[in-house]
Amino acid sequence: MNTGFQQLSDEQWSLILSLMDLHLPPERGIPRSDLRKVWNSLLFVLTRGCRWVDLSRDFDIFVPRSTAHGWLKTWSITGVFDKVMSSLLQIALKEGKLDLSQLATDGSFSPSPGGSEEVNHGHKGKGTLLHLLIDGCSNPLAITTTGANGNEREQVEHLLVQADLVRTKLLNGRMTIFEVDKGYDAAWLRQTLLVLQIFPLIPYRKIKGRKTPEMSEVCQVFKLVRKRWIVERSFAWLKRRCRRLLLRWERIAKIWKGFAVMGLIYTWLKNLFG
Repeated sequence: MNTGFQQLSDEQWSLILSLMDLHLPPERGIPRSDLRKVWNSLLFVLTRGCRWVDLSRDFDIFVPRSTAHGWLKTWSITGVFDKVMSSLLQIALKEGKLDLSQLATDGSFSPSPGGSEEVNHGHKGKGTLLHLLIDGCSNPLAITTTGANGNEREQVEHLLVQADLVRTKLLNGRMTIFEVDKGYDAAWLRQTLLVLQIFPLIPYRKIKGRKTPEMSEVCQVFKLVRKRWIVERSFAWLKRRCRRLLLRWERIAKIWKGFAVMGLIYTWLKNLFG
């Protein structure tokens, strides 16, 4: 059943196809699958959170599940989704839809019932973490994945690398505010951010014998407004739209990361086209 599923419009598909910039060899033998139907199939599984076996058999819109999974694996490994996401950010920048004066990041736990790559036991149980970077308007900029015991502080640099080109083009040297919770409290991370001309708005953990300023004092001195809660809202929106990210079934880490990046692409298609 595909009741309620909104397939890609002509405008959306035209944009995606141009951003993918594929150089496919000439067709020989069996005709190549319709790539628009492949994207519809992947978005169906992503947004519904269903099993592959439950993919609709309406072949006017979709392709067989084995075909869709094969393209998902290929594009995840070759970085096609990352290329599309990067290009969408550039378009959003030109249209003035990004607020990169303030960034925020956090991690969200997705349980995994099976044994897979990058699935570990953490304090929330067995599963994986999604690490999301957003701008000041809750727009997603980048996403990475680790096991449930992954170090969130180390993922900050990976996330900033994906969004740094956009940031430097917009701010022209002005410092960006980067807000996270106290779980990211680390001297080396603060120093790394300052070198990148990013102001680290990171609360200090309570450690006996260490005197540290309160965040209210820091915000008052530098006239800042705390709004880290928007990253929690962004995760809520992302997982409501893309139910496949609520629970990890993918055994291959690259495919799981591909679905995660597709979630950001789907969000930006909604933002750009309504």
